[in-house]
Amino acid sequence: MKIGIIDLCKQIEDPRMNRKKVHKMETIIYISIAAVICGAQSWNEIEEFGNAKIAFFKSRIPSLEFIPSHDTFNRFFSMIKPDYFELIFRNWENKSVRR
Repeated sequence: MKIGIIDLCKQIEDPRMNRKKVHKMETIIYISIAAVICGAQSWNEIEEFGNAKIAFFKSRIPSLEFIPSHDTFNRFFSMIKPDYFELIFRNWENKSVRR
């Protein structure tokens, strides 16, 4: 059974304060995963990838107005426990990728 990134995100508790949320958690994770799969290796490269592919992301994320900054990606992922995110990501990967 394949599950999407949105389903992955539903398993993660958003650690940010509500008043500081400009971008949805799903947007940050979706752009990050796509960028890393395509070779991004830093927060700056994730932001650059997002901006280069903004038309693609807007076609899939209707509420997207602009790509989060590299600082936003950095802050968001620094708040999530790495072991927890890895466990959920591997679970998603195992269910989504055909072997």
